[in-house]
Amino acid sequence: MVKNNGFRTLLLIALLWLAGCSSINDARKAQDTTAIPPGERTVRAKEVGLAPNSTLTINRALEIALTYHPSIVQSKQSLVIAEKQYSDAVAIYLPSINANADYGIKTSNTTAGEETNKNSKSYSTGASLNQLIYDFGKTPAAMRQAYENKLAAEASLRSTQNNIYYNVRQAYYNLIKQQSLVKVDEETVNQFQVHLDQVKELVEVGRRIKYDITKSEVDLGNARITLVDARNALRTSRAVLNNSLGLAEDPQYQVEEPAGETLSYKFDELYQSALQNQPDLAAQIAKEKASSAAVDQSIANLFPSLSLGGNYNWNGNDLPLVWNWSLTGLLNGTLFNGFRNTNQIDEAVAALRSARAARALLEQQIYLNLSQAVAQMENDREKLEIATLVVQNAKENLTLVQEQYKIGKASSIELTDALVSLSNAQSQQVQAHFNYQIDVALIKKTVGTDKIK
Repeated sequence: MVKNNGFRTLLLIALLWLAGCSSINDARKAQDTTAIPPGERTVRAKEVGLAPNSTLTINRALEIALTYHPSIVQSKQSLVIAEKQYSDAVAIYLPSINANADYGIKTSNTTAGEETNKNSKSYSTGASLNQLIYDFGKTPAAMRQAYENKLAAEASLRSTQNNIYYNVRQAYYNLIKQQSLVKVDEETVNQFQVHLDQVKELVEVGRRIKYDITKSEVDLGNARITLVDARNALRTSRAVLNNSLGLAEDPQYQVEEPAGETLSYKFDELYQSALQNQPDLAAQIAKEKASSAAVDQSIANLFPSLSLGGNYNWNGNDLPLVWNWSLTGLLNGTLFNGFRNTNQIDEAVAALRSARAARALLEQQIYLNLSQAVAQMENDREKLEIATLVVQNAKENLTLVQEQYKIGKASSIELTDALVSLSNAQSQQVQAHFNYQIDVALIKKTVGTDKIK
C-alpha cells in the first residue's frame, strides 16, 4: 500500500511536469530564429502578394498593415503579457501544491569507533498543499489592478490599430495626390514645350522676336524643375506608404484611387463619440481604475494574511515507508517596517490623483485635436470648391490667351501667366481634394471609430 502511495506521488509529479510541456514547446518555437513569422520580422512584398504588376487598394493596404506591421505585433504581445499577469493574480486564490521524492545513502562514522563504509539508506516522498484563506483584500485589489491593466492593454491594441488606419490612409492618399500632381506638372511641361515650338515657328516667319524664344525656354526650364521636385516627392510618398504597411522595399505596385468620402457632423456629437470610443482615453480610464485598486492593496498591506498548509509524506530508512501528515494554520503580518507601508499608501494615492489629472488632460487634448481637425477639413472643403471654379476659369482664360497670342494680340508674358495660373489652380484642386480625404481620416482617428457620417 505504501509503495502504491509513493508511486502515485511520483506520478503526480510527472503529470504536473507534463502540463508545462505545451508552454515549453511554444517557448522553444519562439526562440527558433529560422522560423520567425512576418511581423516579428520585416514582411516581404511577395509574401503579401505585391509585385510591379499588382494593384494595391486601400482596403488591402489596411489589411496588410493590420496583420504584419510590427507595432501591431508588439501591442498584441503586450496584451498577452497583461492577460497572463491577470491569470497570475487570479491564481493566488487557487491552492499551491508541491510534491517531492528523494533517496539518500550515507555513512555514520564517529570518533568513538572504527571508520567504515557501512552505510544506511533513506527514502522519502510526499506532497504539500498551501491555500490562502483571507488577506484583508490584498488579493482582490491585486486582481482588480491586473484586470484593469488587461483592459488598458486591450485599449492600447485598439489605439495601435486606430493609428495604423490613419497612417495608411494618410500615406495612401498622399501617394495618389503626388501622382496627380506629377501629371499636372507633366502636362504643364508639355504645354510649355508646345508653346516653345510655336514661338520658334512664329519667329521664323517674323511674327515674334527672338526674346519670345528665350522667355519660352526659361518658362520650360522652370516647369521641368517643378516636375523634378514633384517626382522626388512621389518617390518619398511611396516610401512612406511602404513603411506604413510594414515593408522595407518598394515592389512598384500600382494604387487604385478609392471613392471619395464626405463627412457631415455636429461637433458636440463628434466629441461625445470620442469620449466613448477613443482607445487612448479608454486605456487611461483603465489605468485610473488600476491606480484606485492599488490604493486598496496598499491599505490592505497593513493587515495580516491567513493561510492554511497541509503536508502528507512517507519516509524511512527502508521499505515499507512510514506515513505522516500535518496541518498548519499561519497568520502572517508585519508589525513595523520603518513606515514603508504608510509611505506606499501615500504613493498610491499620489499615483491615483496623477492618473485622474492625466485623464482630464487627455480629454482636453482630444477636444483640441478634434477642433483643429474639423477646422482644417472645413478649410480644405472651401478650398476645393474655390479651386474647382478657378480651374474652369483658368482653362477658359488659357484658351483665350492662346488664340490671341497666335494673332499677336497677347504677349509671351500673358501666355506664360495663363499657363502658370492653370497649373497652380489644378495643383490646388488636387491638393484640396486629397487633403480633405486625409482630414476625414484624421477626424475618424481622433474620434476613435470609423462609424461616423
